[in-house]
Amino acid sequence: MKRMISLALIMIAVLTGVWGAERVPTDTLKVGMMPAVDSAPFFYALQEGIFTEYGVDVELILFTNAQNRQTALQTGQIDGAMTDLVALITNVSSGFALKGTLSTDGLFPLLARSPLDSGSRISIGLMEISVTNYLVSYFLEPQYELERVFINEIPARLEALAAGRIDSGIFPEPFASIGELRGLEKLIFEHPAESMNLIAFTDASLKGRGNAIMRFHQAYRRAVSEIIQDPELARRVIMDSIPNLPPEAAPRITLPHYTPPSLPEDNFIQEIITWTEAVTGKEHPVHPDDLVDRSFLRGL
Repeated sequence: MKRMISLALIMIAVLTGVWGAERVPTDTLKVGMMPAVDSAPFFYALQEGIFTEYGVDVELILFTNAQNRQTALQTGQIDGAMTDLVALITNVSSGFALKGTLSTDGLFPLLARSPLDSGSRISIGLMEISVTNYLVSYFLEPQYELERVFINEIPARLEALAAGRIDSGIFPEPFASIGELRGLEKLIFEHPAESMNLIAFTDASLKGRGNAIMRFHQAYRRAVSEIIQDPELARRVIMDSIPNLPPEAAPRITLPHYTPPSLPEDNFIQEIITWTEAVTGKEHPVHPDDLVDRSFLRGL
């Protein structure tokens, strides 16, 4: 009898140890990604089992079109997604409950068919209500007379540039490197000190899946810390996770400086609110507190 009890206790200890080490996921999240370098830490966390280790079952869904991503958010097909401050402002001010919880580290080079002469008139492809439009203002005004051509789909924008229908375009990396392979000139500008790119979650997810979202952020912190130690991990996972990238693009991809979890300061958010009002020609009665939830960064 004593021997049976001892064996039972040993089995309990072993199983408890195994379960504790694996931390079997108890929460689930579906999160939309865009084909950009700031997706790397998330795909790395998925590939390396870091999300599982932190007890959250994550499905990453890749979108190439921001409108499709928006539809998925609004219809509840996904819990959260990569987005940017401009899109977040317009969403929240129009009544769609969404909050940014984490900045991401994107990079948006300029592609041009030929060198740009200061003071010349150039046509430039971009998305109207987005970070790309802000960056055009930030990078290129007032050095150039700009004709903005709004092409939301990234591959279509690249084809328009390659075909000569526009002079230049703003593209997320690694798509910029694909353009460089096709003979276009890639220009890297100094981005604003604060990132405009975000992960945002719907209000329903924030209320119903808060525990999963916290674990998601903890796993992201771990993934970023490992990528900071070895940035080539990001390059590898980008090539693995974004379809149709030619192998020869890998060494050309410019990686951002990946940073620990953060969110933009209120004064920068207010600056983007003001800029968005100017671009859209209407007021957006939102405050920074309406746009971001800093609670998931506490204690990271």
